[in-house]
Amino acid sequence: MHFLFKAGSQLSRTALLLLLSVLLLIAYALWSVQPRLPFSPDASTKVAAAYSLAAAQTQLKQITQERHPAGSPAHGRVRDYLMAELKAIGLEPQIQTTFAVSEKGTASGQVQNIVVRLPGKSASASVPDKKALLLMAHYDATPYSYGAGDDGVSVINILQALRVLKQQPALQNDVITVFSDAEEVGLLGASGFAADHPWMKEVGMLLNFDNRGNDGPVLMFEPSVGNGKLIAGLAQAVAHPVSNSMMYEVYKALPNDTDFTVFRKKGIPGLNFALIQNLSSYHTRYDRSDLINPASQQQQGEMILRLVRHFGNEDLNQLKSDDSVYFNFPLVGLIHYPASYALPLAALISALVMLSFWVAAKRTPVRMLRTVAAVLLFLLVIVALGFLSQRAWNLLLQLYPAYWTLIDPDTSHFYLSGILLLSTLTFVGLYQFCSRWLTVTEMRFGAALVWLILLVFTSLRFPGASFLFAWPLLFVTLSWLVLDAKAIAYDSAAYGWILFLGFAFALILFAPLILLFNIALGFHSLGVPVILFVLLLGIALPLLMWLFQHLRMPVFLVTSVGLMAYAAYATAAFHLSYPIAPQLIYTAISQSPQPPQYLWLAPQRQLDRELLNQFSGKAEQRLVPEVFGHSTPRSEWKYWTEIAPATQLAAPQMTILSDQIVGEQREIVVHIDSPEHAISTRMVFEGVTVLKASLQDKLMIETATEKWNFSISAMPEHGVDLRFSIDKNAKLAEAKLRATDVFYELPASLKGLTLPPEKSVDFLAMAVSVLDIPAALAK
Repeated sequence: MHFLFKAGSQLSRTALLLLLSVLLLIAYALWSVQPRLPFSPDASTKVAAAYSLAAAQTQLKQITQERHPAGSPAHGRVRDYLMAELKAIGLEPQIQTTFAVSEKGTASGQVQNIVVRLPGKSASASVPDKKALLLMAHYDATPYSYGAGDDGVSVINILQALRVLKQQPALQNDVITVFSDAEEVGLLGASGFAADHPWMKEVGMLLNFDNRGNDGPVLMFEPSVGNGKLIAGLAQAVAHPVSNSMMYEVYKALPNDTDFTVFRKKGIPGLNFALIQNLSSYHTRYDRSDLINPASQQQQGEMILRLVRHFGNEDLNQLKSDDSVYFNFPLVGLIHYPASYALPLAALISALVMLSFWVAAKRTPVRMLRTVAAVLLFLLVIVALGFLSQRAWNLLLQLYPAYWTLIDPDTSHFYLSGILLLSTLTFVGLYQFCSRWLTVTEMRFGAALVWLILLVFTSLRFPGASFLFAWPLLFVTLSWLVLDAKAIAYDSAAYGWILFLGFAFALILFAPLILLFNIALGFHSLGVPVILFVLLLGIALPLLMWLFQHLRMPVFLVTSVGLMAYAAYATAAFHLSYPIAPQLIYTAISQSPQPPQYLWLAPQRQLDRELLNQFSGKAEQRLVPEVFGHSTPRSEWKYWTEIAPATQLAAPQMTILSDQIVGEQREIVVHIDSPEHAISTRMVFEGVTVLKASLQDKLMIETATEKWNFSISAMPEHGVDLRFSIDKNAKLAEAKLRATDVFYELPASLKGLTLPPEKSVDFLAMAVSVLDIPAALAK
């Protein structure tokens, strides 16, 4: 092993053992959060009242044979299958049919929620107003997905949980299950249940399951506000949940919503769960049942059972409490404590750091100005390494554009390992260079002061994230106190082992988090996990400086480059193994009184003429205002265009029913219909500011909105009425209402078109019509 260590080093054996210990701890920390199948995956089927992975896999395959977006015939077949399975269990499911609108006023549609109730024990005098537990997952999928991970696996696991629970003694609380419709359209099913179903007033708690991938651990990533008892219940119900309160602090800053959002905003307590690994499956053709990780599927199924058994016997009227700080840790489970403890804990750790500083200064002089310089150095290194890592990845994208399709960072962990190892070498090399002017003690306290600033800031502003800085700094500081108080020699093995023991907690805590951030944010935000990693290096600085006194840095440099080279080799064919299918759009444009126009469109940057032989060599790439107008993001994208054959595809119809002045506003009612019964109809206002609008007498918006656009999913058979108000003095010369019917399955009028195989192309058809509002009002 001399190629790893410098010649003449007396501590090479200790350094080797320490290095192996670090690597083993990282491997253990990553392994500890991954789901694992039992030795006999189907052993549970021997017990009638147990979760059956085999049965769940069979049922999942049944509901994901076809693509089934909301409103499609295939979606109806999934609904019928689920209804039949619920009845076979011995339950009495209902279909809640209602017209729903999204809170943001950007989506609407006819939804068919599957609603069923598992009765609990009758109400007792002690709990006169007993609440029900709500289980939720959505059974629709995006148009180009089979909906296995998102969200079929959750639907089937809830179905399996109901089967098990139906065979067992009743829980204290009723369990209401909603398989919601049109979640992908805009949370419509959840909105419809919350607004219109009589059972909504009985809901005391929600458990929602939705997924962004098909692998990895089930994460509890979002609790409701006042979550102390919910977190305590999660820790009690599930032995080793994977969750931490920093996830929610980050999630709140992202523009993401799930069905859970609808209920959280109404003050319903609850927990939100998801799988997030294998992003290549999310909303793509690779979201298939055969690609679901069985271990993840079983973990979620068993978790649902444990959670329902726990909260199904809790008093759901007594859930509100103070927020908690929480995080999972191997062997311990979910550590949690009130968020109000964050600031006192920060004060205690600050005192310990100052004590450590004082003890160290008694042993070796510590210069205050040099310590301040070490603070600035650490901040500079954090920013520089985060920035340079991101720039390096962006450069790689320019050199190898195929990596733009590498949307799944799970295939690229060798890149991450290489980049982090290279960052470590750069970090240590820079600090070794600066050791000419700064002592190790000054450098370590410079990093500790940055950690203290972050600890105090998060404790005050984002207490959910405070654990990330509190506990690692506490254990590292204790190890520093032991070294300085005992005056342990720097050139001894004990020095290295004490530093390692103090750093072990931080290593176990951070390793999964760094990987989680990489998975959640992707390589296009590589700087974030790198910054988190460099923060970790700061409190590991004394250990790193001690180790690399005995290690040959060039060996690790070659290793980091080798890891990235292997990553390049391993992912070179990713875009070939999991290609993003090109999109082909057939468009019929109604231009009355002019003749209709028919176009082929393709949004890809590069046109595959061999696959899309509808496009000739004369096809041009241009904006398409005749299709998308001038008011939506699609209107700013260049499409490849080619003249297409004429068909009988009927465009959506719009008729003005009334026009009147109401106070200072002009109120217009338009009837909208889809003759071809499109899966979705997109509506866009152009040249006019809408002050207020409702659809089917459901409020959509009530604040002035320019370029307002929304969608109608699964339009009712006889169409819908749109009522909108504008300023009575508004100029309408350029006012238009653009309607686009969207089809993902060919209507009868398009059966004659020659299309590429479905396996190679994502096809859709659009029929566009434009209502010239002033011309229509003049008639």
